[in-house]
Amino acid sequence: MERFGDWVIMLAAASLMVWWVFKRFGRWLHEPPGSRLRKLARAGGVIQDDNVALLQTKGYEVLSGKHRVTLGVELDDGPTMPTRLYFDYLAKKEDKYYLVKLERARQPLDWTASGLRESLLVYALLFPDCEGIMIVTLRDQQLKIVRFKVEAGQ
Repeated sequence: MERFGDWVIMLAAASLMVWWVFKRFGRWLHEPPGSRLRKLARAGGVIQDDNVALLQTKGYEVLSGKHRVTLGVELDDGPTMPTRLYFDYLAKKEDKYYLVKLERARQPLDWTASGLRESLLVYALLFPDCEGIMIVTLRDQQLKIVRFKVEAGQ
């Protein structure tokens, strides 16, 4: 690093890196709402089955299927423990997106307000641009949409 040319190359490389960081930050900052969902929609393939057929007959377009969201959990500054959240499909109707979960016999949902909060609120918080979380019950041929609304405190 004693020669003038070495400093010019280092300054050019540093300038290029700073430009790239600002460019990426600007792109992230001006990213339109819902772009995360559109990226998810392009991520997974859809396997045609009875659940997809039910959604399509009800007017929904199934964009992608079988998603896994990886999370890390720390407890008291300990090591990060990995965990995952799963949802079955991402569907769209009238420019509104829905996360779709299938109701399974092995894991029945508690249809009380507190039961729905405990099992589904995390999805609404992770994907705030979604219109709701749709629960598909193939056995009854039903679609139920769960929405969370923050009410004014007393």
